[in-house]
Amino acid sequence: MKTEWIKLTANDGHELDAFSVKANDPIGNIVVIQEIFGITDHIQAVCQKFATSGYNVVAPAIYDRFEQNITLDYTQIDEGVGYKMKLEDDYAMSDINAAQIYLGSKTAVVGYCYGGMLTHIAASKLAFDCAVSYYGGMIADNYLDLKIQIPIMYHFGENDHAIPMVAVDSIKDTYKDALVHVYGDAGHGFNCEMRADYHEVSANLALERTLEFIGKNL
Repeated sequence: MKTEWIKLTANDGHELDAFSVKANDPIGNIVVIQEIFGITDHIQAVCQKFATSGYNVVAPAIYDRFEQNITLDYTQIDEGVGYKMKLEDDYAMSDINAAQIYLGSKTAVVGYCYGGMLTHIAASKLAFDCAVSYYGGMIADNYLDLKIQIPIMYHFGENDHAIPMVAVDSIKDTYKDALVHVYGDAGHGFNCEMRADYHEVSANLALERTLEFIGKNL
């Protein structure tokens, strides 16, 4: 397994950093999309977990649109929301697309929190083979009009303070072919061991389901 920071170039000429992990014997590729906090130690650990399962992984630093090396602490929610609100979806898609092009064919996209929302958009607008969205907010509010024609899986915590179950039901009703998993004992950010809502059992089950899903669809 080889871990390094690389440079990507988006289609508008913007250069950005990306965290890259190459598997020893790759069976496919995954683009990982960050939370509102940047390419944190947690996101890097997620990339490394996927690489140990046989995937080359790239996580584009989409906040490089503002300045390099923006990584926030998990208490800096207001700052993270500020960056999220400032970054236009089209620019984020351009940067995510650069990561997909770098990796090539047989590529999945997996995103967490803010990245979960961007994964939903990327599944509609970019050339991925499948997508997995973890607790992506605002999907039901703003993005149910998007057509998704690739396999997609969603993970939500039933106790998520930011994503009510009525929103999850709207996603289920709109995307009949989607796989939607709800974790009864989990809240928002249940996959992240650096957050108060970390729930190990749910995180492990979600990862197992994610790997099975990606393996089937790549």
